[in-house]
Amino acid sequence: MRRTAATVAIAGLALAAHAQSDVTRLTYQVRYFDSGHDEGWTSTLPAAPGARLEVRALVSFVGTAPVAALSQLVFQPVITNWGDSQLLTNSDLGLPGPPGGIGPVGGTRSIPIGTVDNLPGVYGRITPWSANPTTTSTFLRGHVGTGTASGMLRIAQAHITNWIGVGATSGSTANNNVNGGGGVAIAQIANPSRLPTDPPFNSQTQNIVVFKFGFITGSNFEAMNIFTPASPGNNGFGSLWDGTQYVPNIRWFAGENEASASIRTAVECIPASIVLPAPATLGVVLVAILPRSRCRLRTRPRESR
Repeated sequence: MRRTAATVAIAGLALAAHAQSDVTRLTYQVRYFDSGHDEGWTSTLPAAPGARLEVRALVSFVGTAPVAALSQLVFQPVITNWGDSQLLTNSDLGLPGPPGGIGPVGGTRSIPIGTVDNLPGVYGRITPWSANPTTTSTFLRGHVGTGTASGMLRIAQAHITNWIGVGATSGSTANNNVNGGGGVAIAQIANPSRLPTDPPFNSQTQNIVVFKFGFITGSNFEAMNIFTPASPGNNGFGSLWDGTQYVPNIRWFAGENEASASIRTAVECIPASIVLPAPATLGVVLVAILPRSRCRLRTRPRESR
């Protein structure tokens, strides 16, 4: 089932619905796995069945507010045309933690820590973005969609069983899954509350790598889009009720010594695409799967029929 064209439309709605002067931009990038190097990240990548790919999520501030550092956001990655592709889990990689999980459980102050370093082939939340800890009940995993979401994969906490936009619209269970609060929880401890043993405070405001995962394309691979929807009623970002609808609860520190982040923004998502190569370039793509590849082909995905 091909859902590529529909996905692009959803991503476009996210941009239009939340346009304002200060925006948090979530960007997805993909690359071929390379165990020795962290190179080759791009927004569009041609791939063949059986390719091992990596995805990273980057966060940037776009606007005029005097932000000093990212405080928090929550999001749920979605991949279209999942088919029989294989999400790489702790079990597949021989790592501790829940067998079906992505990365370790825990938080900034757990032992061991609930994040990973930004290295090739290492997946989960990136240090120091685990101020909100996960547990053996709330670890991150893949959820395969059914019904109108059939053919798609969503990454969220283990107990968030509903697809985005489905479930109670208010109350404590709205995070499953109307307000988006059960996704990948990214947050760092405010500087005034930090302990000497905490990871260093991250004061980046551009291209902050917050989460990574990997997968192997299936035997029936079709073009994929990787994105997080952000339109009302289809919101994959952790949100607050503003009296009429849920709006993204993404916060930035106005200063590095601010105890509670005071700047909240709208959100936009820049998706990544994994495309089918043209027949004449298939051999080139197969070679490019080898380490240190820097393929920059920009083939357009096939549209829905």
